[in-house]
Amino acid sequence: MALIRPRSAPDTELQHAVAQLRDDVEDLGSAIADLPDRFGTVSTSLSEVRAALNRVESRSLETELTTQDLAALVKRLNARVEWLERNIRLKDEVPEAELDALDRRELELAQVAEEGHLAKAGLLQPANRSSLEAAVAAHAAAVRQHSHHREVALGACEVIADTHRDDPRHGAAVEEFEISVAGLTETRNRMQALTAAALEAAELLSADEENQVAVADVVSEGERAWTALQVRLRARVADAVGGGALLPSWFTSVLGPMPAAQDTKSWMDVATSLLAYRATYSVTDPVMALGVPPVDGENPRRVQAVQAVQAVQAVQAVQAVQAVQAVQAVQAV
Repeated sequence: MALIRPRSAPDTELQHAVAQLRDDVEDLGSAIADLPDRFGTVSTSLSEVRAALNRVESRSLETELTTQDLAALVKRLNARVEWLERNIRLKDEVPEAELDALDRRELELAQVAEEGHLAKAGLLQPANRSSLEAAVAAHAAAVRQHSHHREVALGACEVIADTHRDDPRHGAAVEEFEISVAGLTETRNRMQALTAAALEAAELLSADEENQVAVADVVSEGERAWTALQVRLRARVADAVGGGALLPSWFTSVLGPMPAAQDTKSWMDVATSLLAYRATYSVTDPVMALGVPPVDGENPRRVQAVQAVQAVQAVQAVQAVQAVQAVQAVQAV
């Protein structure tokens, strides 16, 4: 009769598992005991974040109030400058620059320049010309590819006719012929889709080339006249500003009594263009620099002039705020 021996291995494994569970329970207990400290740390961090947000909100409010104060101060300064200017103009002995008093030559230059600008505006612009040329080029490329596939197909036909079916060249020619026929179909469809646009583009380009030849002299004379007019008017503005003369109201209402401390060239460019604008379109309004605003669809050059003046006014507003901020910073120190 065989003896049954006790099996101790399972008991050992069970004891090991129980010991492991005890260790896990102890670790979990330690982790739970540390939770209050961790919650305290998180609470402290949240309090610091809230305090930082409150400080940011306070600074933002202060900045907003400062900006409002600066805007109000700039308005008051502008009002004072206008008041001083009005009082100065009331005095008869104060000379005023007559920027609008252009001579006959300058008026002629303005008209010739405008004729040149209008003639050039009637031509295709570079972007439009490029688009039309691309349409013509796309159709021409399709025609070239179609011709290539046709030549390949004809060459394959000659090889097929001159070789036996068992000849390797015969099989290669058949395959080449099938590929060429597919290419012919694809390029024919593409040519048909591109033909109308290409013909229209070619007509427009041809007409524009004829117009370029017809108005070449007008455009050239206009460009020369515009350059000469800009030189004369720029000198007129520079003399008025350099001589300390009182500038017209329509001028100072837009550009101020003198060039900005920064970007003086842009100020002079706009001042010159503004004077040229008044000469070209016979603007004589003593208050409004550009006279009656242009309507939609009118001469785009007039619209561009208005936009340029508005851009200068925006820059001057920013520079005024920066100057006030600099003064306040010095006073704070």
